Amino acid sequence: MKTAADIYRFNVDPNSDTAAANVLRFVGRDKKVLEIGAGPGSISRPLQEFNGCRVSAVEIDERSVEILRGFCEEVWRRNLNDPAWADGIPDAAFDNVVIADVLEHIADPWGTLRRAAGFLKPGGSIVVSIPHASHAAILACLLNNDFDYRDWGLLDRTHIRFFSMKNLQALFEGAGLRIADFSFVLRHPAETEFAEAWHALPPRTRAVLETGDYANVYQVVLRAVPEADAGALPGRVLTARPAPPLSKLRYIAFYLPQFHPIPENDEWWGKGFTEWTNVTKAKPLFPGHNQPHLPTDLGFYDLRVREVQYRQIELAKAHGIDAFCFHYYWFGGKRLLERPVLDFLADPSADIEFCLCWANENWTRKWDASEHEVLMEQTYSTENDIAFIESVIPFFRDPRHLRVNGAPALVVYRPQHMPDARATAERWRAHCREAGIGEIHLIAALTHGNDDFEQFGFDAGVEFPPHNVHTPPRRPPQNLAHKVGAPEPLSGAVWDYGEVARSFIAHDHAARRVYRGVFPSWDNTARVGTRAVIIQGGTPGNYERWLDAASHRTVAERAPGERLVFLNAWNEWAEGCHLEPCREFGHDFLEATRRVKSGHSTADVEWEAALPVGGQTARSAARAVAPSPRLTDANATPLTTRLAIKISNALHRYPSLHQAARSAYRATVKRGGTR
Repeated sequence: MKTAADIYRFNVDPNSDTAAANVLRFVGRDKKVLEIGAGPGSISRPLQEFNGCRVSAVEIDERSVEILRGFCEEVWRRNLNDPAWADGIPDAAFDNVVIADVLEHIADPWGTLRRAAGFLKPGGSIVVSIPHASHAAILACLLNNDFDYRDWGLLDRTHIRFFSMKNLQALFEGAGLRIADFSFVLRHPAETEFAEAWHALPPRTRAVLETGDYANVYQVVLRAVPEADAGALPGRVLTARPAPPLSKLRYIAFYLPQFHPIPENDEWWGKGFTEWTNVTKAKPLFPGHNQPHLPTDLGFYDLRVREVQYRQIELAKAHGIDAFCFHYYWFGGKRLLERPVLDFLADPSADIEFCLCWANENWTRKWDASEHEVLMEQTYSTENDIAFIESVIPFFRDPRHLRVNGAPALVVYRPQHMPDARATAERWRAHCREAGIGEIHLIAALTHGNDDFEQFGFDAGVEFPPHNVHTPPRRPPQNLAHKVGAPEPLSGAVWDYGEVARSFIAHDHAARRVYRGVFPSWDNTARVGTRAVIIQGGTPGNYERWLDAASHRTVAERAPGERLVFLNAWNEWAEGCHLEPCREFGHDFLEATRRVKSGHSTADVEWEAALPVGGQTARSAARAVAPSPRLTDANATPLTTRLAIKISNALHRYPSLHQAARSAYRATVKRGGTR
């Protein structure tokens, strides 16, 4: 006969998105832990082996107790439904108490939580995982009149308590606990033990059930602290935001805050300087060169005006962008351009996810060719390490902060500038654990020739094109500067957008956690004139092709909780690199983003030409080569692609058929190199 030692035995991948992996992340490293209802040690053992924790356990099953005694410091055999179950277990002795998928099995979960809080040292926390009773698969069982209990899962036959989101919130509040952090474990109904019940429902009914805010939440993992010890720690509300859609690609756009005057820029560049100062001075360098880049909908905005950011958020969310990554300028305790970011933090009505990218490099006079003159120096020390991470902890605590597998994400632009980045990363992690943040997700921007995030002890890297376009295995693009007919010599470079994009698309990131990056266009003429890097062919159609390919590769390479694509950028106007509406292309870049995100892209044709024809504008040249989004035939187009275009246009009104046709096209034609 099976016992708990058999039923609840499983392996844990600490890098997965399972409830057990989230428990490990919330507990952290080198802690003294008590696990209540430990079973055969499926979580206790990984806490010891992966996290270096000292673990004690409470368990009723005799066989499980024997297993636990093989590696736990202490084991108490107790029945959690016995009011005296806690007798003899020392109070104030543990950093964490773990209760993983246990509360639903006992008669008084409120009392169990209250008693568990007594085992915590000051500053300790309780980590709980619990099934979600409103998962769409459970609703499917009810609609099928078949509430079928199992040996395990959401309808484990030993469950006697059931919780939905509001009930979970009330459970912790009723036990005198404040929720400090939480993570949703997502499972599509078709991938659960109730797949048969799910498929038995009519398609229309399934579609309605999936519209629920928490329809795919299979389990909830929470970290909570006693109210008496919580102090100023902000409490989290489970229903404050909907759960992310399952397997969702998340698009994160880098965001430049340099659209308001500051005293330092007034001194260095002239009174009233903002990014717009350079943008409006740009001039075309050759026939057909798209300069200056000028805004439409938002105008020459000032980020001191809150309505501007509200409109930016509205535009971004309407077109499939999930988060902004604010560039964060911090120099040994002094912040620059911080006002828009701090205003955002203080304004909960600014409803979009976000993270920070520490732009940790010196500010110089590079824009006027005096790059050796340092305006604001970046310095490093152990004290600065702590001061920096202290400065971002208020952002980490915000419920809008972008998280990867439950950990707040932080991008560092040039970790290779840090004297000992690995040691700094460890200091940051330790400080965040002590501050109650838990684990953090460190992302190294792959810039200036660095393609190795692992050497810094970071968790991931992010492509930052056009950075590293020359870094192997990518092949340097051909410089077309001599072909554009510029009246003055160009000392920078002119590259073909399609060539750059293909070099990034071709790179395989399956074996490493590298997030893909895409830019809509690139041309920093506004900053450096004839020294600019100009990437011709930065059209909405070409951008859509690159984003579509990067998105498909991300789904193939990354686990659901790690499907991030970074867009460079939302508003780098002086680098000709913006998704915000402009005079040349209007909303076309945003619309391309929305089409790819929704799975309705039609960008299955050749890359548009890099060089303008006869002085055409960028928009007219792009449309002459390949109108977008619904494309027509062309004599120069290969037969396979011409057929694909016709099929795509015919199926455009039928998204499911269109998606199936696209997938078949990718699998059969593109593999052979036709694009």
